[in-house]
Amino acid sequence: MSTAQLYTAEHIAFAGTGTAYDPETGEMLVYGPASTHKVVNIAQADAYKERKEHQGRQAEFTFADMTELHDVIDVLTTSQCGYLLLLQCYVDYDNGRLINAKGDAMKPGDLLDVLGLKRKRQTFYDFLDRCVENAIITRDEDGTYYVNPRYHFRGANGSRAVVRTYSTMVKRSYRENKASDLGLVYRMLRFVHLDTNALCANPLERDARKVRWFNGKQLAEAIGVDEKTVTRRLPNITVGGAPIVARVKVSGEATKYVFNPNVFYRSSKEPGTLLAAIFNGAAA
Repeated sequence: MSTAQLYTAEHIAFAGTGTAYDPETGEMLVYGPASTHKVVNIAQADAYKERKEHQGRQAEFTFADMTELHDVIDVLTTSQCGYLLLLQCYVDYDNGRLINAKGDAMKPGDLLDVLGLKRKRQTFYDFLDRCVENAIITRDEDGTYYVNPRYHFRGANGSRAVVRTYSTMVKRSYRENKASDLGLVYRMLRFVHLDTNALCANPLERDARKVRWFNGKQLAEAIGVDEKTVTRRLPNITVGGAPIVARVKVSGEATKYVFNPNVFYRSSKEPGTLLAAIFNGAAA
């Protein structure tokens, strides 16, 4: 480890002077005097570790807070939800500032360009004004824009119920789909189960055997559209030729739905082999 980490006795199993092992991962930890070692709290350590683990596989990701997104969905149109899904890929680490590839604060012209709305300026300003009015996006005195971290953020997530949204794949999805279609996907983020990535009525349930999967009608009702919209549009919402939301059909049962873990994913663990295999056509 390049940076020493100090854990309490609750988190480590001692292995001799100056060393310890994490009981969950088996990773060696180092501890020592303050003059030569740095103390990092558990949340910071986990956030740093998670960032490093995902580099190279999916590059950058942001978090969407599942329990708060209803406030966004209540005030934005479906297309506007799609615009926000893309913009949250550009938030800076820890402060939510919208930045470009060089790390500079994005101005309205940058946002127009990213969203591809230069020829639909009124559509863009209607979206931006609605976001600012409802504190989904904030603007400081210097004209710098921030995405409210209540809804989307980078950094330590603490104990919040969140969905990881992988920036490279979301950006690609935006190029390959209509904003209104991605807005439908955005409306589903509140219903992703932790371990299975299933779309369900009880996404916070820890026991996978108790997951109450949505069928088409239930999914449509949950996101506020008619069932025909779900059955007609979902098969066409893809990234790299693979579905963003897959339909799973078991003989004798209603169709079930599961999110592509290459695009949206709940767990901090690697996807199970079956889940990964279903979507292996959409690797980043």
